[in-house]
Amino acid sequence: MLPSMLGKLLLFFHLVGAFVLVGSLTHNLVIVVNYLKNKFEKTQRAHLYTKIALITYAFEFVIGALIYPSFRVHVRAEYFDLQLPWATGLFEVKEHWAAIGLALMIVYHYVGKNIDFSEVKKMTLPYLILGIILFLTIWYLIGAGFYLTTLKSI
Repeated sequence: MLPSMLGKLLLFFHLVGAFVLVGSLTHNLVIVVNYLKNKFEKTQRAHLYTKIALITYAFEFVIGALIYPSFRVHVRAEYFDLQLPWATGLFEVKEHWAAIGLALMIVYHYVGKNIDFSEVKKMTLPYLILGIILFLTIWYLIGAGFYLTTLKSI
């Protein structure tokens, strides 16, 4: 388990990483929306944003895994399981969506890197929908994580 100060520092980096992830995916989605309007001038940036999003998502996943043992003992077992069992359920749902999101992010990055949407326009809408699902998943993870963090800190 992590010392308290190191756990808090990792939690802070987890938060910062979430903002980088949301920012890179948001910028990418704006570019993909422009693909629907036949504007393909920023494809290199789109590739960069998906690469940043994938790396950041993996970083977030690793940081979360490092924090998890301390959370499991000091927050979940000592607090959530005893006083707020529904919060344990919310956390479990959050973790399942994080794993699903990682898989979706890998697919999203792979498709975005390997398809020229100016030539295969029929793939643009499904790609955009996948990006929106990822965007909503990430915001759910951030919202649930923030809410669960506030339950223990109040």
